[in-house]
Amino acid sequence: MTESLPSTIAVGLPSWEGELVFGSPHWLWLLFPLCALFFLNRRAGAPGVVLHPTVRFIADLLEKPGMLAGRLGPVLLTLAALFLTLALARPQLRNEHRTQDVSGVDIMIACDLSGSMTENRDMLVEQQTPAGRRRLLINRLHAAKLVIDQFVERRPNDRIGLIAFAGKTKTCCPLTLDHNIVRRIVNGFNADYLQSDGTAVGSAIAAAASRLESCKDSKSRIIILVTDGASNAGSLPPIEAAKAAAALGIRIYTIAIGTENNQISQYTANVDFFDEKTLKEIARITGGEHYRARNSRLLDSAFKTIDKLEKTEVKQRSIVYHEQLFIYPLGLAAALLLFGLALPLVLPKPAP
Repeated sequence: MTESLPSTIAVGLPSWEGELVFGSPHWLWLLFPLCALFFLNRRAGAPGVVLHPTVRFIADLLEKPGMLAGRLGPVLLTLAALFLTLALARPQLRNEHRTQDVSGVDIMIACDLSGSMTENRDMLVEQQTPAGRRRLLINRLHAAKLVIDQFVERRPNDRIGLIAFAGKTKTCCPLTLDHNIVRRIVNGFNADYLQSDGTAVGSAIAAAASRLESCKDSKSRIIILVTDGASNAGSLPPIEAAKAAAALGIRIYTIAIGTENNQISQYTANVDFFDEKTLKEIARITGGEHYRARNSRLLDSAFKTIDKLEKTEVKQRSIVYHEQLFIYPLGLAAALLLFGLALPLVLPKPAP
């Protein structure tokens, strides 16, 4: 993989991005005696003349000799020593460039949207209210949507896709890293999403496996199948679909959601609920696991267990680059030193 180096590597003036550090900070202790020397040099010394009684009355009228070179010379040399000390301390700009190698998991979530998922309000959840914690019964689809949304949020580095199924199947979202779209689609699931009666488990597995088949670069490929009923629709038997998925190296995690107290309705009158034997066999054939979720807590626990089993490998690498800045104070020190030495030649001290 080609890595892009930080912008501060470019030759030229520093970009002043990053953290300023010193490679040899112990040299900075010299700044204290140099500063003291600078202020001591500014103090007035003893007069450089001899007073004579015969010229004392005209001393104030005499022109003072030019002392610019004598005054600026020590200042320039002291400043040159200060900048030289900074150069010896080796100032640097520390820049850190991080790269990330991700070996993710491709996940297709197949969610049952049959009528029984909304008809049965048997999923117990606890809610925190101003009056305290209270228990509520919500339908199975609502509970599944809440848990799937949280699961997607916990997998930022994985490609996730969605399959909705009832009597027929629909690919709602292909594998993608744009999890905002996935979560938005999940939150839009309802009983009228497919407008089809029945539960086509085999077709849902086949649709999800076909989406995963072309993904050869992922660490692993899995299907999470959430359903509350036995397969009673579709032309492909679930076991045959599971064998085909296993041949492609795809694991299937099955979750049977809901209690045994099903409400009889137009969707559930002739349904054999919870064919767990088939769901367990699907998981066994593909090397996955089967979970029974009788309430929201167990459903959430099932997804968290899958989250732990299917770990994404994330390797971070840091490239630290130090841009050397000592050349700038060194250049200033050299310029000040030359100017301080050349000043007496341009403006020589007057003869006594």
